[in-house]
Amino acid sequence: MVAPSPPRILVVSDSVPSEALGGGGLGPLLARDDYRFIFADMAAASEKIANHDLAAAIVLAPPPYFNGHQKDLIHVIDGLVQRQIGAIVLAHQDADMAMAERMCRADGLMAVPVTCSADELAGRLAGLAAARPIVDQLQRENHLLRQFDSGLNSRMSQMDEEMRLAARLQVDFLPRNLPEVGKVSFNVFFRPASYVSGDIYDVTRLDEDHVGFFVADAVGHGMPAALLTIFLKRALQTKIVTRDEYRLVLPNEALTHLNKELVSQQLSMCQFVTMVYGMLNIKTLELQWARAGHPPPMKLSTNGTVEELQLEGALLGVFPDEVFALQTLQMKPGDSILMYSDGFESAFPDVTGGGAGEINERYYQEFRKLAGPNPKARFAAMTAELDNQEGSLHQRDDLTAVMLSIAE
Repeated sequence: MVAPSPPRILVVSDSVPSEALGGGGLGPLLARDDYRFIFADMAAASEKIANHDLAAAIVLAPPPYFNGHQKDLIHVIDGLVQRQIGAIVLAHQDADMAMAERMCRADGLMAVPVTCSADELAGRLAGLAAARPIVDQLQRENHLLRQFDSGLNSRMSQMDEEMRLAARLQVDFLPRNLPEVGKVSFNVFFRPASYVSGDIYDVTRLDEDHVGFFVADAVGHGMPAALLTIFLKRALQTKIVTRDEYRLVLPNEALTHLNKELVSQQLSMCQFVTMVYGMLNIKTLELQWARAGHPPPMKLSTNGTVEELQLEGALLGVFPDEVFALQTLQMKPGDSILMYSDGFESAFPDVTGGGAGEINERYYQEFRKLAGPNPKARFAAMTAELDNQEGSLHQRDDLTAVMLSIAE
């Protein structure tokens, strides 16, 4: 086995004073064969520091370097600090020790009088040389961490950009303009909990007399749920067109067809969906609607009455032969229909003291406030409260609400 080479020690000095070799411990130290000493003057020290694998350094600083020539000494010390090489700075005179100590405030540097004993000087040098392999290992690990961090930051930036593009794409599938026909108008609040949402909604003019609208919620969060919402938007059948005519698909039939499509996909994740779909005749104000496991919509009126609409309907994507019920309501001027996702169950802080993010009944009280004159302004006030409350940027779930209003 080849014996390891002795540690390299750089000795920086323009001249070695007699007191260092005689009364001090430097002479005995230089005579030892367990170190390999490399000598350089102040001018050549930087090149040695940069190009040699050094375990430590000894810098002899005569009085001129503490009185008018400090820059040369500081330049050498800075080079040692940058390479994280420990060093002993020997001050020739007691008067120079204060200046030497100020220059040696960095870790691994120590100021010592030149008359230091051989044992003390050897002990200090041994400590610096022993610490060098540890410093080298830490430097290598730090280099690896920097490389890893750089790659991770690059990957995170790429993922951030991809998620932003996905969010933009999902928004492109939402209606750009909400139809407003005669006395019928719509208001929408859509706020994902993250980049993309597991909620989706749509409001569309089906023909001259009918408007269709829905709110759906894919079980789960993140990208899988968001991708499923796009599938829902494309797979929902609202109209059957033949060569000479068309037929509007009733909401319960639309949910039945969508359920079969979802089950046939045999998705491994996020395959369950809740949805509520309504179709309004804008001339007769007759509303037909169906529900698939979604929170029940609310019927509100400008006279202050509130009714939670109840209708049976299982989740989409569970049973292939599920049949959904249809309900018909006769709306009148001043009525509104509010459809919403279950994220509202934890959107408001509980009046009993619980914070936002905990499931409570506060949302039901806020929805009741929408009943009354000018429902559009009331809806805007509710959404403004959501945006302004503490924690609104870190909501627990996606929030989506669609309100149909019929003017008085």
